[in-house]
Amino acid sequence: MPGTIFLLERRTKKPLLTLSAVREAGDSFEAIGPWFLTVFSLVVMGLGVSIITGKPPLLFYLMITYGTALSLILSSPLHSMFARYLADEIFLGHLQEVASGMLALTVLVAGLSLGLSSLMIFYFSTISAALKVGFVALTTILSLLWCISSVFSALQKERLMFKLFIGGVSFGLCLFLLLKPRGTERLLLVFSIGMLVPTAGGYGYLVKLYMREKLFLNWAFLRKKGAVRLGFSLFSFTLGFWADKMVFWFFPGTGDAYDPFFHYSAEYDFPFFIAITLMMIGSLLVYKGMKRRITGPYEAFVYKLYNNFPFRELALEKFRLVQGIGQVSSSILLFYGGLSLLVLFFLYFRSIPFPWKNPFVFHYLLLGSIFFSLYFFYFLVLQYLDDFKGLVLLNTLFLFTNSGFTFISIKLGWKFFGTGFMAASVISALTAFFLVNGRVGGLEYEVFRKAVEEQRKEKGKGSNG
Repeated sequence: MPGTIFLLERRTKKPLLTLSAVREAGDSFEAIGPWFLTVFSLVVMGLGVSIITGKPPLLFYLMITYGTALSLILSSPLHSMFARYLADEIFLGHLQEVASGMLALTVLVAGLSLGLSSLMIFYFSTISAALKVGFVALTTILSLLWCISSVFSALQKERLMFKLFIGGVSFGLCLFLLLKPRGTERLLLVFSIGMLVPTAGGYGYLVKLYMREKLFLNWAFLRKKGAVRLGFSLFSFTLGFWADKMVFWFFPGTGDAYDPFFHYSAEYDFPFFIAITLMMIGSLLVYKGMKRRITGPYEAFVYKLYNNFPFRELALEKFRLVQGIGQVSSSILLFYGGLSLLVLFFLYFRSIPFPWKNPFVFHYLLLGSIFFSLYFFYFLVLQYLDDFKGLVLLNTLFLFTNSGFTFISIKLGWKFFGTGFMAASVISALTAFFLVNGRVGGLEYEVFRKAVEEQRKEKGKGSNG
């Protein structure tokens, strides 16, 4: 009892504004902290090498970019399938299946990353053997890191994952300042060790939390209904995100080649990197919107529908869900969109200098990032509602429009560079809006239909038993 009184007094003594500020800061760091810390560490390492050697570590940045792209494209379909399976198994209390499923996911993702990255870099690249091994190791570590991050997100342990990430980035920066590496091999080693810390820490936490008996390879997450369509939609989404960059990298006249494998386009990659970095604000709005305005009303709606609550209660939760979707969409368009237009306003009057020659590309990319944030939000809503057909349609559309319009924009000339990504984002956002609108409109029927299907399955299992 005295302990309870002490905690209550300690909480009431804090001003409400302070509590709100602390909560907002925590949510912000959970949403964009890992991306911000990664960018910060890469900038510090790049500036350090540039000051010492007089030139930026180009190959190091190319290997980081390629490793990130390849690891996301390979792992995102699989860890998304497992995260969906994970939520159901934890709800049913099947903890051993979670640990065994995580082992199967690790084996599959590690095998794919090792095999495909080795095949690509050893066959196409002309860099040294040590750098090739380092690239394969980095790609595999990043693939496993995305898997751990997805699992922690499903477990609602984002803050713990962020703490592990802080430890990894801090350790990597300390190694960099201590060793002062100049060559690409040591830079890659330092960065890989930094990423290995949250990966190993995450696996250690999951093993301690869920391992109860001997582990076995559980592939059930691959056989779950809708898993293949979900995986294909995530593959299309991640590949679509990188499609415009790949077109610029390998199109004659817009890309530069370090070797047959590593290509880049400085006049497109740099402004795109700045635009996506500014889009952290849009990502924060999406994260907070899903966490505060979508998850609660939808879970309450499903619970009340399953437990035969009055239609008035169902209508109230559905109204809250629709209202939440509208509020998050408005905040993305008004807040992040307004901030983006303010940046473009300063650029127009040359108040902010930019280091690339093309004066048009950044404008298109920044405007495209507004609609990409909106598209990403609707994509998460559809994924949350298990609309697998809509996800496949939406993300396949984004893949083909981004690559196709980017190719057309290059043919039209340098004044149109960036319009491919912008057009694809606008079309995908509008399509996603209509899909979400139709899906939410028939929400009662869809949830009830799934409940009936689950009851039939349970009865079928009982009769077979």
